[in-house]
Amino acid sequence: MLGKLIKHDLKSLGRLFILLHVCFVAICLAGRVFFMNQLDFNAPDMSLLTPLIIISSLAILLVVAINFCTGLMITFRFYRNLFGREGYLSWTLPVSGIQHLWAKIISGSIFLIVDTLVIAAGTLILVTGRNVVEAYNSVSAEFTQVLGMPLPMFALYMLLFSIAGCFSTLIMIYFCICVGQLFPGHRVLCALAVYFIVSFVIQIIVFLIMTVCGFFDFAAQPAGTVSVDMFRLMAPSAVLMAVLTVIQYITVHYIMKRKINLI
Repeated sequence: MLGKLIKHDLKSLGRLFILLHVCFVAICLAGRVFFMNQLDFNAPDMSLLTPLIIISSLAILLVVAINFCTGLMITFRFYRNLFGREGYLSWTLPVSGIQHLWAKIISGSIFLIVDTLVIAAGTLILVTGRNVVEAYNSVSAEFTQVLGMPLPMFALYMLLFSIAGCFSTLIMIYFCICVGQLFPGHRVLCALAVYFIVSFVIQIIVFLIMTVCGFFDFAAQPAGTVSVDMFRLMAPSAVLMAVLTVIQYITVHYIMKRKINLI
């Protein structure tokens, strides 16, 4: 039955998910052909600054938008299917609350991981034109010195870390929704409030970790320590996220098993 629930979730969001990400890749291809490939990196620096700022800003906005849409789709699916009007039907199925939960975890994780991979692929499409590669090769030694490793390897580590964080992100979304539905009224607003409170607390803790690790002491950082500092920050951050994820999962598990209230 768990497999059927996962398949149903994937089919429910699959078409819109595929459409959004196909559009994303198409925009990246168009950006490379009509913009990135037209850049002349031998031109004066000032003439390159404006187009690079524009394309970088648009690329960041596009990535944020596609990632936000994916998270929104997963959030709506979880809420409507289990706590909205569809919940009355979902909870009559011969399926336990934990099976419902794991179906949503598995399907949601698939969507988030694929979303991350597609975003990485779109970024590669934008930055792997011949002119961009030639320009990077001319300064690759400087990048390697600053980062402490080649840029492609650094990007790969960041991608793996992002994929690993998909599970934590998903559990946090489900945690906020489940806690929000415990309130007698304004459950969506309560879930949003829980999300912002948890996010704020996490940001404060991460900021403290970064301060303790000396991440902001730029004057004392020699070249080649960027990757070292990043990995030094990742270790306690990963432990923090693992602990929070376990706590949030236990809470969601308990609510799904004991505290479901569709009234």
